[in-house]
Amino acid sequence: MSEPVLEGLLFDGRSAASTPVRLSIAGGVLTVRTPDGVLLLEHGLSRLTVSEAFATAPRQLGLPGGAVVEVADGSALTAALAAAGRRPGLVARLEARWPAALAAVVAGVGVLVSAYVYGLPAAARWVAGRLPPSAERRLGDGVLEVLDRNLLRPTTLSEEEQRAAQARVDDAARFGAPAVSYRLLFRAAGFGPSTNAFALPGGTVVLLDGLVRGTASDDRLVAVVGHELGHVARRHSMQAFLKSAGVGAAASLLWGDFSGQAAAIPAALAMFDYSRDAEREADEDGVRFLRAAGRSALPMVDALCLLQSVELEAGMGELPGLLSTHPKLAERIAHVRDLGGVDPSYRCPDPPPRACTTCDSDEDEDGEDGFGEDEEGEDGTATCEPEGAPRPGSD
Repeated sequence: MSEPVLEGLLFDGRSAASTPVRLSIAGGVLTVRTPDGVLLLEHGLSRLTVSEAFATAPRQLGLPGGAVVEVADGSALTAALAAAGRRPGLVARLEARWPAALAAVVAGVGVLVSAYVYGLPAAARWVAGRLPPSAERRLGDGVLEVLDRNLLRPTTLSEEEQRAAQARVDDAARFGAPAVSYRLLFRAAGFGPSTNAFALPGGTVVLLDGLVRGTASDDRLVAVVGHELGHVARRHSMQAFLKSAGVGAAASLLWGDFSGQAAAIPAALAMFDYSRDAEREADEDGVRFLRAAGRSALPMVDALCLLQSVELEAGMGELPGLLSTHPKLAERIAHVRDLGGVDPSYRCPDPPPRACTTCDSDEDEDGEDGFGEDEEGEDGTATCEPEGAPRPGSD
């Protein structure tokens, strides 16, 4: 029985010119001849590369030396290769067993998700726990430089205000976190509300002006710093950086090659998006910090209430991650209230009335804007009241 003869085109790999050929496969050998029967070449099938079969599309045989034979009848070539004992390619096998292929894809996605959710955080914790403090400080300084150029401004606090805040925190930290090394810095927000604080790798805690001014006379400032020192002690910022920046940044830190670190610093801005577990741990550390310093847990609840009111006023999601407060504040408030033994009936105080310097200028026929009249307070500041809101002295 003669072997089937297939029609094809031979490309020598050096030019676009093609030569019509006939090929046959017998005994594990590919034979290529001219249409009039002149032998051009022979190669064992094991030395060939075969393109994947796709419906009726042509298939290609890659030959040693770079030449290629294109066979228009892909199905006939598939049959000839199968008759010679050549297994179908991976794509063809997967197409023939698509349920198994689908299961493999689902399993692969599951492995990737598990690695991201569980493996990557575990690896970040392991690496962060073994970095030298000097590497963390250097990274923290680099991130602060980026923030100062883009998101932050020099503080507007007076020297006296800064010294008072520093003294209040240092006094509490002597008892609440004696083993934690930190430094306080003061900055103003470049835009958006400035009632917040954040910790950088290496122990730097940045207090924004609005937070300091809004908590200057109570222990909410101490509570916020206690929370941030929890992030410092547990190296949450470093872990978040390693998760976002990846293996390259970790290697540059571990082996002292910081040449690529500047490019990785923008990715480190994601370090302020702490996980729920990290926030819970830092909140619990903040409560312990207050108790060790002789305070109750109530200032921590009130501090979270303050951040919640700022977030609600600004509008959830309107601010960059750094300048916005952490997510799920209501859940955190309830947890801290329960953990600290605060009266379960205690609720966040109502925020003060929102002051406005200008209100909607579009007036209706009666001279009123669409949001109701603007009442002038005792200090001369206009407050915007929604239409229909009760007014002082009204029934």
